[in-house]
Amino acid sequence: MKLNAEFFTTSTGHLVLVIAFIALGGGAVAVQRFRQPPLPLPKSKVVAPVTGPQTFTREGTRFKLPEVPPKTAEIPPLNPNIRQGTPPLATPPPKPPPVFPLSLLAVGHEEAVPKPARLSAPYGRLIPCETVVTIESNRLETPVIGLVTEDVWAEGRIVIPAGAEVHGRAALDRARERLAVTGQWVIVWRTSDSRNGEELAVQGLALDRERDAATGAWGLHDGSAGLRGEILRSSDDRELKLFAATFLASATAALQGTRTSVGAFGDVIVPAATVRNATLAGTSAILREYADRLKEAVAKDGFYVRVPAGKPFYLYVTQSLDADQARRGEPQPVNSHEN
Repeated sequence: MKLNAEFFTTSTGHLVLVIAFIALGGGAVAVQRFRQPPLPLPKSKVVAPVTGPQTFTREGTRFKLPEVPPKTAEIPPLNPNIRQGTPPLATPPPKPPPVFPLSLLAVGHEEAVPKPARLSAPYGRLIPCETVVTIESNRLETPVIGLVTEDVWAEGRIVIPAGAEVHGRAALDRARERLAVTGQWVIVWRTSDSRNGEELAVQGLALDRERDAATGAWGLHDGSAGLRGEILRSSDDRELKLFAATFLASATAALQGTRTSVGAFGDVIVPAATVRNATLAGTSAILREYADRLKEAVAKDGFYVRVPAGKPFYLYVTQSLDADQARRGEPQPVNSHEN
């Protein structure tokens, strides 16, 4: 049976729809009536009321101090053995305290004379310094001379005073383009007391010191190994000579005449035995040797680092500092050679 949609547009269709809606509403009401009643809610527990703090007042009598009767001058009792009117006997003087014998100590006893504290500082001290002279890496074992700018303290005592000299040896670090100063350093006291001129040999290395004087902020390279300075490149034409020598050596080798030779594995091309080839081979060997020497010279003297005077740095000591080990240097004898 096919449902006609136009049926619901007629009056009979409207009546059918009204009856259907009334039936659906009555059915919903009937279902709602016959549903089971909802379960009762659980009874709430009675919570005991919260009692606040209570104040109890206890009454009692205050404690009173007993009254002390005023003191009266006590009259010493009369001695019946002393006649009235006779002066009293003199009181004997007090006995002096006993004199104890002197304490005797052995001369070599450890507790007899306490040893003074050693003037020392632990491992890894950073000594602030500044260079005195300009340092250039184009000299072998160029000397590094500096001055200590701040006192080095340990346990409330000055171990290394400001103004002391530091002496070391520098070498070029080509990988980082810096001056590497490591090994033995000599600290020389420059004070107005009896320690002036004393020398102390220590092991350490120089660290770069970078700080902005205006803001007081530490730089990125502060504490890095080595001394940074101005990098100077060589202005001569050795690099051009190196390129020209390498080019000519390869060109002379390519100009040699060749011939075909029959070998065990087939035809082989070998240089021909002629005067022209011999001259070109010798020239090529000389040019290659010259190019190798130029390459070594450019690698050695192609650039150098210059650290100006007044450059701040740290002397990082890789041992414990013991200022009591400082001694005055003895002059070395000069060997005179007679011609």
